[in-house]
Amino acid sequence: MEFALPKDATVLVLGAASWNRLIHVKDLPQGHSATIFAARESETAGSTGVGKAMALAAFGCAPVLQCSLGRDAHAANIIATCQDYGIRMLVDESDAPTAHHLNVMDENGGRYSIFLSNGFPDPQIVDVRLANAFSAASTIFLSLCVSSKRILHLLAGSKAEILLDLHDYDGASPWYDDFIVCADVIQLSDVALPEPRAIIDRLLSGRERQVVLTKGKEGAEIFAENTHQEIPICLAKMVDSNGAGDTFSVALWLAQRQGLSLFDAGKVAATAAAFAIEDPRLFPKEVSFAQVVERAATW
Repeated sequence: MEFALPKDATVLVLGAASWNRLIHVKDLPQGHSATIFAARESETAGSTGVGKAMALAAFGCAPVLQCSLGRDAHAANIIATCQDYGIRMLVDESDAPTAHHLNVMDENGGRYSIFLSNGFPDPQIVDVRLANAFSAASTIFLSLCVSSKRILHLLAGSKAEILLDLHDYDGASPWYDDFIVCADVIQLSDVALPEPRAIIDRLLSGRERQVVLTKGKEGAEIFAENTHQEIPICLAKMVDSNGAGDTFSVALWLAQRQGLSLFDAGKVAATAAAFAIEDPRLFPKEVSFAQVVERAATW
């Protein structure tokens, strides 16, 4: 399948970035002391902004990633990793340590995420530079993080399509509200939503035209006005679940931009997520959008 974004299209990703240490175990500890054998560890750039930017870059979308980093080795590692993917960056530096996370992950995709450092609590953002980036962007992927919350006022009047990932939103915390009112498309997990439909209906009554509910091994559901589509998972061998949700969001957006039906676009997104979990990176830079579409057509 051939695809192309409009020549004037610019995709902007707002936050977040971290340097992650990953510990892989067979099973997560279950609330008591234990000795775990045969664990392995790795390090890589992480967080939702980097994950989306990596998938966008692999799919040929030439993203720009804005993030707040410290002036330390972790920041240098993040920048080097993104440069390897061809991701252009707008970095706002601070004297605080770069966000650093420890993820303990099992073979079924379960994990404990431990924030060893959260980055600067009030990052200083160069508003003028970002205002120019906003005016040039046709699509913005908005991340939940302090640096993004700091610049939400710059989105006022933006003509860009804005996609927001709420992750494990519980439907009640007011911290998310300023993000929600900016978004045209929202993705969220069912992890903290035992009864998600009421929350989805509430979101669709506002600015949002589409809400995507991810359900882990149960697949996903896509909701829009008078439309509801269930999406099954694409079978894959679990290596690392980090990046799967970010990749799903990016691939669904791109597939819909190519005019695919909601179900076919969902299949492409689920297939892209399978590529993500089969690789230790957030997304393998060698996998093209055409390869994802080709695999999606086989199941």
